[in-house]
Amino acid sequence: MKIKELGNIKISHQLDCSGHLCPAPILMTEEKIERLKIGDVLEVLFTDPGAEPDLEVWCRATGHDCLGFKGGKFKSYAYIRKK
Repeated sequence: MKIKELGNIKISHQLDCSGHLCPAPILMTEEKIERLKIGDVLEVLFTDPGAEPDLEVWCRATGHDCLGFKGGKFKSYAYIRKK
């Protein structure tokens, strides 16, 4: 699910996972989101193309909201709301 515009999404925190291959982006995201408050939105920067489907599955498995992705071939962003 791609995001065309962030619109009303207020990014609370950012996490840079660039240069890391899976499963590191998932583990880093899990560690970071544990420290956030419910409702906070985490922007995750990643360069591993495998991280997008993995983050989407991780959100479904953990109950967090995957708000979508933006970016391209070399760098992408995921937006996750803590539930």
